[in-house]
Amino acid sequence: MTSIDAKSLAQSLRDSHFLLGLFLQGAVAILGSMLIGFFPEALISRYYYNSGFEAYSPAILATAIVLGYFVNRRLGHSPALWVWVVGLVWLAYGAYDESKLWYTTGAISRMSFIGDNFFGPTSKCSGSECLGELFFTTPFAATVGYSMGAAFGLRSYRKADKTNLAIS
Repeated sequence: MTSIDAKSLAQSLRDSHFLLGLFLQGAVAILGSMLIGFFPEALISRYYYNSGFEAYSPAILATAIVLGYFVNRRLGHSPALWVWVVGLVWLAYGAYDESKLWYTTGAISRMSFIGDNFFGPTSKCSGSECLGELFFTTPFAATVGYSMGAAFGLRSYRKADKTNLAIS
């Protein structure tokens, strides 16, 4: 088997396992960025506490971008570009589930409740203690950042792959 046949076999294996790859890339995006970015987030969060940036966990978001770039620069796995969809579905589920009893909180409307508890500063969270931001908004932001980093990483991967083929 030549090197070109091995590469086409590897490519076909990657393509046939899109959903598995999407799940694995999503797990790397969410768990990896939250675990690695937790301590930097704890150190710098006081600078944007109670602001609009707080819900998106900027240090975790930056970690996700860097992680997406380096993982996909090395692996070149295209499902990483679609990881943001997993985060969006998770956020939509969280917003729907958490807002079922919005009328018991004193919020003006369901959308107001969702905005305050998922995207607003800490002072606007109701009795949820902003757990919606931690469990739903931060993973969404991490998946979006990971997909953005992956787009640049895949671009670098493809350029390196073309260079290696030209050299061979």
